This record gives sequence, structure tokens and C-alpha cells, in this order.
Amino acid sequence: MSPSAQLTSEQLKEIIEDEKKTDQGAREVQEQVEDGEEVLYPDNTRSVLSTVLNTINNEFEHECLDEAVRLLNVHPIHQSADDRVPGHKYSIPGLPGTRFLAHQVWAIWFIVRRWVWDANMPGALVADEMGLGKTFTSVAAAMHCKLLTEKVVMGLPLSILWGNTLEEWVIFVDNDFPGIVSEEREWYPLQRLNSVPRHLLEIQTTPPHGHPPLISAHEPIFVVTMPGVAETIKTVIDEMTHGTDFKLVNLLHPENAYLTDENLNTSIDEPENRWNIHLVSYGTLTSRAKPSSNGRLSHCSWSFGIFDETHRYKTKTSVGWRIATNARIGFKLQVTATLGFQSLYYWCYQTMWLFSGAPEDPEDETVMEMHVADALYSKVKSLMHAIRTEDQDAQQDAAHRMI
Repeated sequence: MSPSAQLTSEQLKEIIEDEKKTDQGAREVQEQVEDGEEVLYPDNTRSVLSTVLNTINNEFEHECLDEAVRLLNVHPIHQSADDRVPGHKYSIPGLPGTRFLAHQVWAIWFIVRRWVWDANMPGALVADEMGLGKTFTSVAAAMHCKLLTEKVVMGLPLSILWGNTLEEWVIFVDNDFPGIVSEEREWYPLQRLNSVPRHLLEIQTTPPHGHPPLISAHEPIFVVTMPGVAETIKTVIDEMTHGTDFKLVNLLHPENAYLTDENLNTSIDEPENRWNIHLVSYGTLTSRAKPSSNGRLSHCSWSFGIFDETHRYKTKTSVGWRIATNARIGFKLQVTATLGFQSLYYWCYQTMWLFSGAPEDPEDETVMEMHVADALYSKVKSLMHAIRTEDQDAQQDAAHRMI
């Protein structure tokens, strides 16, 4: 063996040992997350926040934040001297007393614009690092969308439509955005081939009561979380809903153990239910939705469903996975920071239940290719093989097929 070959072999051993340590660290963090343990201490969280705020420094990121601030009608808040969290804070109309950091404003707009303009999008995945407030951001986005629903029904102007009512915006689009210069057309709503917010039009035509086939945007918000953090999320929601019409209904409380869709959904007799936020744990959802429990939650409908720490649902063999797939939810938000700890195959199944319209055993092979995790998995393997060949054409072809 030559000296250079021996050196390469030793380096390879070091690399393998480093990878083993990295894998072990990832597994330990994964176990902490699954056990509900705290992984980031406050000082570390503050460091993460500082890092994020300091990296929003290029033109693209500033444009994205500028768009979110403008179209959500966000206002800056003066930084108080005793504020322990660094960074500029913002307020969003309709959510009084709640302060948002720059990355949270951006994330809220990311969710809102997909709900409004991407009519065929059944949900979104929020996968920020731990400590950045994913659940906080997701609940705020759902609340904001509910407020938009109310304005649409009342025919009020919307900031996301540049201060126009929905009817005015439709006319605006039909006339090719008169008075807007070319530079302004870079904004997301104006880049769409069809900039009519179809989801808002659906809200106008969907009856608010009576559980129609199309899930009404008037139905409550649903938050599913780990038992160990349910109390923390309850406190956050209580603070966020203070001074609003929103009301937390804690389904983990014994007094709410026997509530059914007749109690929880919006109806003509109880229209105020549209402002409710239902909080439940994964175990409670499973126990109250499966047939053996008389399915007390199985007939409920929710306008938004927020699933916190969704690594719990990563295989089709899970009863919870099937319940989450079949739940009547207008828009699903998966919230997790653990994607990096999952295998690609688990990741595929974890994200697949967002698409509740996909049949489990379709006869049509095209549908199979579109929705089943095996198809995505094979595309990724093809891409990895193409990268190893260093053939640019093969890489590009595999990437296109995977996308």
C-alpha cells in the first residue's frame, strides 16, 4: 500500500467515525423531540434568532419581507428596553397584543398566499428550526385567514388585495392591473397566470352552515400537538386570542370529553363557533375519532388543521396517519423541525397525508405515480444515481422527473 493510499484510508476512517457521531447526535436529538424534552435552551434559542435576523440581508429576502409587510398591512413596533428577544417586532391587524419577528411575518405571508391563490394546494409544511416559533406562526396564519374570511363575506377591502374588495380585485385582474407599473408586477399576486384568488371566491359561494361537501371556511381551527407541550400551546393561544373574537376550546379538558360535531362545528344556532380554536393531543384525537369510540370527532369539520411535531405520523400503518388523512380539514399545516432526522422514505409518507384526496390503492398508474411515496422515492434514487454519473443531462432529466 502506498503512503498516499494509506493516508486516504486513514482519512476515510476519520470520516466514517465523524458520520457515526453525527448520526448518534441526530438520533439523540430525535429521541429528545419525541419524548417532548427541551432541546434548545433559552440562550441557544436567542442565538438562533440573532442568526436568522442577521442573515436577512440580501435583496431577495428583503423583497420577500417587504411584500409580506405591505400586503399583510403589518406595522412596526417600538423595541422596548427590557425585551429579551432581539430583532424588530411587528403587529398584524386583527391580532392585537401579539408581536411577530421578521421571519414570522414572512412565514405567515407564505402560508396566507398559498391558501388564497394556490386553490389546489391542500396544505403546507412549516419546517423551521426549533425555537423559531413554528406553532406560533401557524396559529397566527390560520387566525389571519379566518379574519380574511369574515372580511370577504362582509365585502370589506383586504390589504392582501392591495386595499380592494374581492369584487374590485376581480375587475382589476380582468383589466390587466391598470395603473400598476412594470416594477410593481413582480409582487407575487401579479405574477400568477390567473391572479383571481379562487379560494376567496369559494368562500363567497360556500354556505357557512349545514356541512356542505366543500368544507366551509367558517368552521373552527384545529390544533393537534404532543401531550407534553399541550399546556404551553394552550398558554400561547390564550395570549394570542386575548382581545379578539377567537376562543380556545381545550378538548383535553374533562368537561369537553364528550363533545361531538353537533357541539363543535359552526351551525345556524351557534355561528359563534366559527371563531373557536380546538386543541387536542395526538392520542386523544386517535381515541376519539376511531369507530370503537363512537367517533365523536370523526364527523367534525375544520377550516384549518395544524399538526404540531408531525414526525409522529410517518407510516401508513399508524392509526393516527389514517385519521389525519381522512379528517375533514380545509387546509392542513404540518409543523416539524425533524425532517432532517427522517429517512427519505419516512419523509415521503409523512408529507403524503397532506394530500387527502390521493387514494391508497389507485387503479390508475398515473395517480399512483402522482401521489404515492414510492414514486417520489424512486425519483430521488434516480437523481442520486445521476449525480454519481456526473452527467449533466442525466442530472437535469432526473431532477425534472422528481419535481
